[in-house]
Amino acid sequence: MVRPSRWNLPGVFHVQRLPIRVVLITAAISYLLQIGAIVQGYPLYGIVAVTILPWILVFAFEYIWKYEHYGFFAFLLAFVLLQLGHLAEHTIQIVQLYATGGNLASSHGVFGQLDFETVHVVWDSSVWLGLAICLYKFSRNRWLYVAFIFASLHEVEHLYLYYIYNTDRTFYLMGGLTGVMGYQGVIGSPLYRPYLHFFYNFMVVTPMLIAFARQTEHAYDQFLAKALPDLSEQELVQTTNRLERVVAQAGDVIVRQDDPSDRFYIVTKGEVELVVSSKEGWERTLETLAPGRFFGELGILTGRNAATARAKTHTELLALDSRSFTELMKSDAKVRADVDEDMRRLHDLKYATTGPGPADGH
Repeated sequence: MVRPSRWNLPGVFHVQRLPIRVVLITAAISYLLQIGAIVQGYPLYGIVAVTILPWILVFAFEYIWKYEHYGFFAFLLAFVLLQLGHLAEHTIQIVQLYATGGNLASSHGVFGQLDFETVHVVWDSSVWLGLAICLYKFSRNRWLYVAFIFASLHEVEHLYLYYIYNTDRTFYLMGGLTGVMGYQGVIGSPLYRPYLHFFYNFMVVTPMLIAFARQTEHAYDQFLAKALPDLSEQELVQTTNRLERVVAQAGDVIVRQDDPSDRFYIVTKGEVELVVSSKEGWERTLETLAPGRFFGELGILTGRNAATARAKTHTELLALDSRSFTELMKSDAKVRADVDEDMRRLHDLKYATTGPGPADGH
């Protein structure tokens, strides 16, 4: 049986690969683990860790799907989420400082066990490199340049701290840990180290969020672009928001020969075979569609499908409703020409392979 997903695609923020029941079960498990950790007296980092743990696999599966469909935009999404988590850690540290009257020894955020110069320099070097890659991929996004500038300043700060920590531990402990721009640092500023690094992270994350919001306006499904390469970027974005994910198991009939279609389909995973059958009962395969190929357009535009589309393996598809597809064909002559050409090819293929059945009746 062909099973549509529960989620349409208004953007890239909805859970699209996993059924909603999996998300709800994961949320329930996470909540129970959190309650258990609190009851057993776990420290704060332990409570947060067991709360996050069940979500890791869910996010991994969802991220793979998003990367397959949205390409490098998915990297930017994951990068922004990680940096939001990093900023949250620094924000909690600032709140702890206010709550303890400035007691730094009691203010290490949630994961204070990771408060080492090596951890800081590795993380921030990764942030700097990630932003450099994002700039290469999205070079027209000006807000990424703003984020990169502050990430570079932050990187210099941590490289300096890492250097003196490993080469002059005495100087580091006697005041060198304030860094370059910290209070009484090499250059100095009114900000003590925790507030300075909160400022750095805030000034990296804020333009990253704006850059991400701007980039979202250009995000579209890669399989749609492959199937209909003549669509403009605006048409790709608008059409992506109308797509629906469909899952079919091996042997499922997606559309049937001679029936009308209510949706246009694009294969994204697995294989779909187009088969024709005769009144005499014989059946022949016209072709097998791999990811990036489409079908169902004949059933929408002419009212009759030329062939039966059947899932050959576990298959994932994107479906566009007939009204949206018809509007797209009317508004874009190039796309209509591409679809017409594919319809003619399928028509020729059908009549080239479906002559009279074999003489022996097989």
